[in-house]
Amino acid sequence: LFPPRNRVRGETEKEVVRLAGKKRNVTKTAVRKKMIALGVYKPEFDGTIDRYVELATEYATIYAAYVEGGYKCETETANGVKKSPVVTTLESLRRDMLAVEDALGLTPRGLLKLQENAFKAEKKTRKEGLI
Repeated sequence: LFPPRNRVRGETEKEVVRLAGKKRNVTKTAVRKKMIALGVYKPEFDGTIDRYVELATEYATIYAAYVEGGYKCETETANGVKKSPVVTTLESLRRDMLAVEDALGLTPRGLLKLQENAFKAEKKTRKEGLI
């Protein structure tokens, strides 16, 4: 495995744990602002936004524990070496977060589902192109 990016910069273990918690500090207000900027926010999304914030908070907490544990990806069992339960949980949370981000239109694929013309360029006449 590659060394974690945080360690490459020479940060101490405590700084890495502190940063891990802050990186995923997602608030309902921040998500709502992103959605408003994209033009996809509706009050009906508030319940889904709440679930997304809960997932992001849970992810940040587990990721901080993973960092504190020294990035251990494998655990020894009686039958051999297996993937760590923390890593499995993080992978599952990432998938869940991505699914909710798609539903909210916070990814390109999700935005395209909510707005069919989100990525279509406006056609300009030849005169407009010259001006």
